[in-house]
Amino acid sequence: MKENLYNTIHEWTSAKRFEDLTIVSLSNSLSLPKNTITFLLQDLLKEGKIIRVEGKPLRFMSRKALESLYTISIPGNKIKDFDIWLATAQKEPLDFEKLVGYDGSLAALVEQCKATIAYPPCGLPLMLTGETGTGKSYIARLTYEYAKNHSLLKPDSRFVSINCSEYANNPELLSANLFGYVKGAFTGADQDTPGLLELADGGVLFLDEVHNLKGECQEKLFHFMDQSLYHRMGDNKTWYTSQVRLIFATTEDPNKVLLKTLQRRIPMNLKVPTLLQRGTIEKIQIIYILFRNEEKRIKRRIKVSPSFFQLLLSYPFPENIGGLKSTIQACCVQALFQVNMKGEIEIEAHNLPASILEQTSISSLLKIQSGDWIYIDDLKQNLESEYISVLLDQDFFHKLIGAEDFKRAALSAAETVFGKPAANSADMCSKTASALIETICAHYHMHVLNQDKESFKKQIISILSLPLKTRLIFKGKEEEICTILDRLKKEAFRTYSAVLQVKESLKNTLNISLDPVQCMLLSLLFLKTFPIHKIPKRMGILLAHGPSSASSIAVCVNEWLGQHVFDAIDMPYFMSQEQCLEQLNTYLKKMEGIEELFLLVDLGSLEEVWKGLKIKNVNIGIINTLHLKMALSIGQELPGSKSMEEILEKAKDETKVSYRIEYNREKRKLVICSCASGIGVAEKLKSVILDSLPEECMIEVLSYDYNSLLQNGIQNSCFENYEVLCVVGTLNPNIANLPFIALDDLILQESRNTLDQYLAPYLSASNLDEFKKNIVKNFSLSNIMNALTILNPTKLLEHVADAIDRLQNEMHLSLSNNTCFGLYVHVSCLIERLVMNRGIEVYRDIEGFQTEQKLFIELVERSFAAVESFYGVRIPVEEIGYMFDYVKNDKNYQKRV
Repeated sequence: MKENLYNTIHEWTSAKRFEDLTIVSLSNSLSLPKNTITFLLQDLLKEGKIIRVEGKPLRFMSRKALESLYTISIPGNKIKDFDIWLATAQKEPLDFEKLVGYDGSLAALVEQCKATIAYPPCGLPLMLTGETGTGKSYIARLTYEYAKNHSLLKPDSRFVSINCSEYANNPELLSANLFGYVKGAFTGADQDTPGLLELADGGVLFLDEVHNLKGECQEKLFHFMDQSLYHRMGDNKTWYTSQVRLIFATTEDPNKVLLKTLQRRIPMNLKVPTLLQRGTIEKIQIIYILFRNEEKRIKRRIKVSPSFFQLLLSYPFPENIGGLKSTIQACCVQALFQVNMKGEIEIEAHNLPASILEQTSISSLLKIQSGDWIYIDDLKQNLESEYISVLLDQDFFHKLIGAEDFKRAALSAAETVFGKPAANSADMCSKTASALIETICAHYHMHVLNQDKESFKKQIISILSLPLKTRLIFKGKEEEICTILDRLKKEAFRTYSAVLQVKESLKNTLNISLDPVQCMLLSLLFLKTFPIHKIPKRMGILLAHGPSSASSIAVCVNEWLGQHVFDAIDMPYFMSQEQCLEQLNTYLKKMEGIEELFLLVDLGSLEEVWKGLKIKNVNIGIINTLHLKMALSIGQELPGSKSMEEILEKAKDETKVSYRIEYNREKRKLVICSCASGIGVAEKLKSVILDSLPEECMIEVLSYDYNSLLQNGIQNSCFENYEVLCVVGTLNPNIANLPFIALDDLILQESRNTLDQYLAPYLSASNLDEFKKNIVKNFSLSNIMNALTILNPTKLLEHVADAIDRLQNEMHLSLSNNTCFGLYVHVSCLIERLVMNRGIEVYRDIEGFQTEQKLFIELVERSFAAVESFYGVRIPVEEIGYMFDYVKNDKNYQKRV
């Protein structure tokens, strides 16, 4: 029943009867109950023969039929959205997607080809080197297709190819074909003929076997590459132009066969790897594609014997893909008439060319195990995991176990299985593989380059999904596998430890158990991917709380020193010391073979850590301080010959704590408001300026005692803590190199631009504009006079103005408006201070002032008698001194003096 059900599903899938592949339709067609159909379908799903298609209703399709129809491998046994899957499957691969290894061993090369052909404005010349048959010509054509598909070339642009080896003995003919010729240029030149440069204009010209170009032709070519100009043969007057992208290819070393002048004009030189360097997976992919092409050509299904396939896979093929292709075609020709009852072509080992069979020993042929025929469709279906089964012959274990240099032999085996480390940019990824890589990187600091990650993931997935059929190959080899793992443990300890960590992680988190076969293959993969060396006799471990606290320091030190000296264990913040020690001891179990251990911990007493350790026959140095400087000091000595005590003493001396306080070098900007009239006016002035500044402005404004500024100058503390921009006030404190803006100038609108000038570097254009508008609005005499708190400012100002007028009359002097405004504010404030008994009793050189300015003192006393009488105060000589400071700075007074 199950076989009939499967045959029906396969037949309907092959006929694209996708809508009929439901439980109901199958039940009706086979006359079986639906529950029986459901039970049989579950069996077929487990066997991997069918695919479950989600949706309503559920559908079940033949895996083999789908993969054959759309030449695609289907991972898993479920398709969520069949319409999307079908659209993707039917999509024709574009340019480099056709290239086997475009997301594997050739990924880096492909990216460089893309970048070179796309380089503005017209790409750059590209040189492809490599052995014959590696696919250089194919890559050149795909590069052209890429440029066309990405609109770097016009739709009608051409790909023109020329094999220079065809003209090795006739360089003149090659020049004529390249550059064209005019009528009469040589015998037989009957008409003007364009060259390949003209035919390829706007497209790509590919020159294969370019090493056959003679020096003269190379010179003509690099002249063209410089200016995109050339002459046709026989015409040295007319210039022709061509915007063509050039791709070269050669099997020789360009340094030996090309002129230096031509080489310099080819900036990108890419080497195409050999078939052997491409790895087994890609070789099987190439074999699959070549056989599929033959199946389409002869319209028959092909199957091969296991012996044929293994010999084909193991043969080195000096001619690379070209040799493999011709061999497959020759085998198909030989077997063309060996058609079985089903109309299938059967290819066996004896169909291989004699040149291959002659190099195969009889013993090797006898060791090949017999098995079922391998269909080409099956080859594609099991590509990701079955390749291991045809690769590991009977000599594998013998060669690996018996090798004197085990690591080299293991690395060679790994590269044979997995190929050279290769970049991969495919989207294929699994959560399991991602988690694995993160675990490895976090705990063992094995860093996979970004361009290699996807390839590494695919190889891990191949090993994790290793089918039972493949594992059976290792049956009876348990002892050899254990021997290999033991040698890995002794001679590549970090590789072995990493695999154990992965094994434990998979078991604990995903309940996936790895068997010894998978552990061995993972070890080989890690050995190939990571440059891990034999563990040294000394090892360091960093133990710290917090995510990446220890590992970030370990990575930094290891990279700085250029070698791996520290492992790291990161622990949660709230983990107890007992739990930390338990985790540490678990880790130390894997550190077999070391003689000295340096342990740096961030918390805990040395005694408690020492008592909790469970490791024997190892000298342990414990440091209860962990920071980068300490780790670096110890790490750089670990590879050397100093004793543990010397290393720790040196680290202790080098990492003693010292400190220095470096105060903020970027001082805040400050405007000082200071008035001889008193701190009240200074505060009012500060308030007016602050109200005028934009809210987001970072400039500070402080009021400051005038006498303090006058006496101490820049020794005042504000100069230490701030960058003082200017002083705004009633009298200039005369501090060297510090601008002063007089209050009267601001009121009379004579110095606003000056204030703007000092603030402009710290304000945006819009903020400066806002400040100018605000200061015009806020600065007025009445506004400043509002600093008075107990006296009526209007009445007081009238009395003061009258007194100042009398003083000018007494002195027979007309003071400037600026001086008068300054005196109005100053005297008004001093009268209020006198009323409140807060008069200023200090004036510099008061005795000298009294001696030299007796007349001025008398005139002030007479002029201000009415004011003194009205407010019941007496103006002291010290205050008169400050009034004189206003007068003596007046320009009219100075003229008279």
